[in-house]
Amino acid sequence: MSRIAITAFSGWNDAGEAASGVIEHLLQVWPSRPVGAVDAEDFIDFQVNRPEIRTSEEGLRVIDWPDTELRIVQPPRGPEIVTVLGPEPSLHWKRFCDEVLEQLQALDVSSVISLGALLADSPHSRPLPVSAEVEPGRAEPVDGSELYTGPIGVPTILARRTASAGMRTTSTWVQVPHYVSQNASPKAVLGLLREVQSLVSAPIPLSELVEDAEAWERGVDELARTDEDVAEYVRRLERAQDAAELPEASGDAIAEEFEQFLRRRRESE
Repeated sequence: MSRIAITAFSGWNDAGEAASGVIEHLLQVWPSRPVGAVDAEDFIDFQVNRPEIRTSEEGLRVIDWPDTELRIVQPPRGPEIVTVLGPEPSLHWKRFCDEVLEQLQALDVSSVISLGALLADSPHSRPLPVSAEVEPGRAEPVDGSELYTGPIGVPTILARRTASAGMRTTSTWVQVPHYVSQNASPKAVLGLLREVQSLVSAPIPLSELVEDAEAWERGVDELARTDEDVAEYVRRLERAQDAAELPEASGDAIAEEFEQFLRRRRESE
């Protein structure tokens, strides 16, 4: 059975540590084993992502380099999952993506879930918006009139590489409230994981994460209560999002309501 890959990179594409948090959660709840890596030496600026030193269980001093690690995760059922996790490279993005792609092909990966998180004007008190789009292959035309145009990161580059190589690739992004972006956001992790759940067959244990997300939201509520400027800003975001989601904001809904009005008028005549 072919495998599914899930990719995430810390840094610019990982607001609230949401994308990397998904893979860390999967590695906590399901058994895994290392199967590959991309050496950081040629791709990482060590002044940005520094190596770390620690003492091992055997009492030895060990240096951990910021390599990109590939692991196979074994869910209780369904295909195995290959996780790809590391810092976003500083250099040689094309060659980096080619190395990751080569290892995914060697591991018989047929589909890829590319994760990312971006800062946005989203209120923490509402479900955080999550988008999921299937990347077009090399020869597939797209209607770009409503698609994002602007700076991109390694997740987008790698997703285009894997799609062009014939792997079904879904790019999944969550919006993280920018006013609380300095800390990890379990609510954003949960939003991404629920989208991942729709693409994998094994049920992902989420109970502890749900509790963490609720505690995070209560903490931000408390912050807003102690700062009237933040509270008013959150209320404006809530009103804007609620208005955008009202049925009457939809042209189709307006047309349907008008048709119902005409029917009622004809019936009353």
